[in-house]
Amino acid sequence: MNVIQRPRTREFCATMQDYIIDTDETITFAIEYGGHRILDEEYVPDGHNQVRIRRLGRFCELALWGVWCADEYCWQDDAAGTFSFYINEVKDADSFVMFSRLQTRKDADTTGVLSEVARKVTRPGVPEYASGFQHAGGYIVIGILPDGTEKNQVVQVSGDDGHPMTVDASYDRIRTLLGADALNSYKLNFNGGTIEFLADHSVYASLHVFRFKNVYDMPETLCCTGPLTLAGSNEDDTAQLWGVERKFGLKVTDEYTVQSGPVYLRSEYKLWHNLLNAQEAEILADGDWLPIVITKQKLERDFRRSVMASVEFSFRMADAGQNGLIE
Repeated sequence: MNVIQRPRTREFCATMQDYIIDTDETITFAIEYGGHRILDEEYVPDGHNQVRIRRLGRFCELALWGVWCADEYCWQDDAAGTFSFYINEVKDADSFVMFSRLQTRKDADTTGVLSEVARKVTRPGVPEYASGFQHAGGYIVIGILPDGTEKNQVVQVSGDDGHPMTVDASYDRIRTLLGADALNSYKLNFNGGTIEFLADHSVYASLHVFRFKNVYDMPETLCCTGPLTLAGSNEDDTAQLWGVERKFGLKVTDEYTVQSGPVYLRSEYKLWHNLLNAQEAEILADGDWLPIVITKQKLERDFRRSVMASVEFSFRMADAGQNGLIE
């Protein structure tokens, strides 16, 4: 028996290498994760005396997930982990696998920031998240003041440094952290990568903030500056009671439609694509995050650099009882 190909030491789920084993006998193959055996099967070689175990990453993905971050930082212990592979009850390899829903160009050895973009626009008062692996026991914050000068600070964190982390990257927190009255932009430097936030100080009539879990199951936010409209709708059963027709089992199914407003960076189209295709998405309403289901989308992107189009999408509340909470 000879192993021709195995997963690398660090992998993303969607780009994880298959196992290719050269053997002329039936073998047993097992996977252990978190101290538990999650797969134990027998494989028979094909006509070329090989066993191919495909799409291992899709199987590992089922054991991984990200969480929302409610504090200044949190560890994403369940979004990545070490999987052990056994052939005929003998450990063949370990692989540190990170969640990814779609294929990525990122190098698993130098992951950097767990986001599809390296620059995005933010606004005062809008929550922001940044995720990655800590650098030198924490992460580095670099702020650019209105006069062009730079201020930076190393933020130390404690905990397990082997897993990715999510930090509160909102404008207000970073400005307070650096002791600045205002910022033109700021960067968060993780191990192997940097994400930059450009501050938009324009005044808008309304802001509608959405958060979602991206392709790495890490939380991110997007802000809509366009109008929000409501199309009322409900589902019910109608019956007569004492000769009077009444509604029973009333279920409100209102649908909301929102426009993104101007899109300033072409890279943000990737974030909009992530939001519109996210498994989990929420809207911020009076300080509470309410789960939503995106029902329709109008994402039109022209790849000519001179053309930038806004994004429009419709959604309904995931919990029908929460209809009416959006002002």
